[in-house]
Amino acid sequence: MENEIRYTSSLASGAEDLFVEIFSEVYGPEKTQYFSVQHPFVDIYGKSRFIDFAFESDNLKIAIEIDGEGFHAPHRVSKNKYYDDLLKQNSLIYNNWKVYRWTDGQLKNQKEKVKDELVIFMGEMPQFKMLEDYLPKQKGEVIELKDHQQSAVENLQKMRDRGESIALLYHATGTGKTVTAVSDARNFGERTLFLAHTRELVIQAKKTFNNIWSDKKSGLYVAEQKDNDAYIVCASIQSVVQNLDQFRPEDFGYIIIDECHHSVADSYRKILGYFKPKFTLGLTATPERTDGEDLLKLFKNVAHKLDLKTAVEIGELTPIRCIRVKTNIDLSTVRINGIKYYSQDIESKLFVPERNKIIVETYLQYVKNKKTVVFCASVKHAEEIAGLFRDNGVKCEAVSGTMNRNKRDDLLDNYENRDINVLCACDLLNEGWDSPKIEVLFMARPTMSKTLYMQQLGRGMRKCEGKEYLMVFDFIDNANMFNMPYSIHRLLNIKEYRPGQLVLAPKKQMEFDRDLLMRGEKPEVLLDFPVNVTDYELIDLFNWHEEVKNMISQLEFVRMVDVQSETIEKYIREGKIKPDLEVPIGDKRSFKYFREETVRKYASQYGWDLITPANMKDKFMEMVNTMDMSFSYKPVLLKAMFDHVDENGRVRVEDIVDYFIEFYSDRKNRGLVVEKKTSIYCKENYTMMLYNNT
Repeated sequence: MENEIRYTSSLASGAEDLFVEIFSEVYGPEKTQYFSVQHPFVDIYGKSRFIDFAFESDNLKIAIEIDGEGFHAPHRVSKNKYYDDLLKQNSLIYNNWKVYRWTDGQLKNQKEKVKDELVIFMGEMPQFKMLEDYLPKQKGEVIELKDHQQSAVENLQKMRDRGESIALLYHATGTGKTVTAVSDARNFGERTLFLAHTRELVIQAKKTFNNIWSDKKSGLYVAEQKDNDAYIVCASIQSVVQNLDQFRPEDFGYIIIDECHHSVADSYRKILGYFKPKFTLGLTATPERTDGEDLLKLFKNVAHKLDLKTAVEIGELTPIRCIRVKTNIDLSTVRINGIKYYSQDIESKLFVPERNKIIVETYLQYVKNKKTVVFCASVKHAEEIAGLFRDNGVKCEAVSGTMNRNKRDDLLDNYENRDINVLCACDLLNEGWDSPKIEVLFMARPTMSKTLYMQQLGRGMRKCEGKEYLMVFDFIDNANMFNMPYSIHRLLNIKEYRPGQLVLAPKKQMEFDRDLLMRGEKPEVLLDFPVNVTDYELIDLFNWHEEVKNMISQLEFVRMVDVQSETIEKYIREGKIKPDLEVPIGDKRSFKYFREETVRKYASQYGWDLITPANMKDKFMEMVNTMDMSFSYKPVLLKAMFDHVDENGRVRVEDIVDYFIEFYSDRKNRGLVVEKKTSIYCKENYTMMLYNNT
């Protein structure tokens, strides 16, 4: 029988900590909030896997893998392990992930080279975005316009009545975006083009059109089938952009662009610039990009918004109550690395019997016999707590990605349908796994990752008959202002806490609950809970990740002023420049942040020009006029930039590399001088060796 490969998931390794440190130095620690750590995905055979770091950058899904030196070497691991690693990577690529891999040896010994590679692979100022595949998905085959969908259709018509011709429809994943869009297109009544970036989305859309707008012929426009004469054309973006000459600009009165956060890509720009519809509707699960600009320029009118909070308020997902449980654990000295705690620091704090005992006692005292998931910090942590539950007579099991798949599936089925009441999980279980029967979540794993906290929260938010609410227990450890973990109150920005109070629910329900608690009365659902509703606490909501969103990092400071980075670093060191916020990272490092008015003040004080789009070209030409042109690559670089610059003043690194290769290859093939003889690059055939390596 073929040996089964087990997939590990850990709290953090030293190598992963080192990668976060390197990433922070390149892009700033605030950008690590876009990481999804140990992100689950399913390979082509349906097996659950984990990506060390996952996020989106410039509309591409990025997977970062950090491994030991021998993890993928064919002569240092078993054949099964080596083949399995290839399968994992190929599955990621097949599912449109960009995969970058480094070893721990590279991170330790080639730190600067890894930094350079990061910039080459992702750019100097990439637009990072959180992965949001954990947002709720609607299941079922009966198509029904729900209240919020009808509201969206009405809002779209009101926009058109005002003469507006472009809109962005923002709904959480799986909550009826396509149904709403197709219904609105049918009401509009003109020839329609539906665009998506994957064949699967195109086929799903055609089925929706057939169900809702059956009196009009719908067709596919994909690689193998091109029904461009259909009244409704459901097309892949790639097929249309490659065949624009087959369409007239006025062919469609209504265009729908699914997953429209991809619309800043060149192919989408071409289509949006070519067609002249009467109305364009973009669909997305998240309108917020890190730059906040490109998407809003294309889809500036938000017709209807349905995020996680709104989904609960309108009854799509279950309401949430919360109880905060304070521990005696002190995290204030735990060092941070972006959104991650230093693994050696956090393990020594969390893996103590006293904290585990509090978790089990809380279950027995508050929610005994209720279906509960306890999120733990590691496999070992989960197994220890599960053992303690069993010692106290509770049917409980630890579950993780390290388990045999059949055993894990059996445990999940037992939890869902039989007698296991508590699962202790150190990761996100199976991709997309969430049980409607979950009544309680224990957030026993401290995390500074908003993404991870929301992913965990989403596991228990599906509605179920008889399920009135989800009870979340936040285990509150002592922490400092910079390493404070997320809680439901910090996530939702709720400053006031009363035990068991609703934190997310339809508005009328929230108001009724609040009125009862204000009168000192217990809501009926809390009668069996040993809580005192008159208890009250103000929560410290300071979150440096949120605080720095509208601030300027030291890296950005350098780009804003006409002065060298070394000068700014020196002035900060000497106290001539003082940051508005300084975030300690690791042992001795800190990252500085400034308000815009602070940057302007220092620029004026020290006579530095601010670099703006208006003067950027002049500043660049001043630099060109004064720069040393002793080597030929500098004018070649300028020529490459002028030839390939786009309308926003940006040049792709790939275009510059291709230009260099073509330029020097052409000169070499024609027998011309490639570099002047006095150049150091001509010594000992340096230039030709460099060319051959390229």
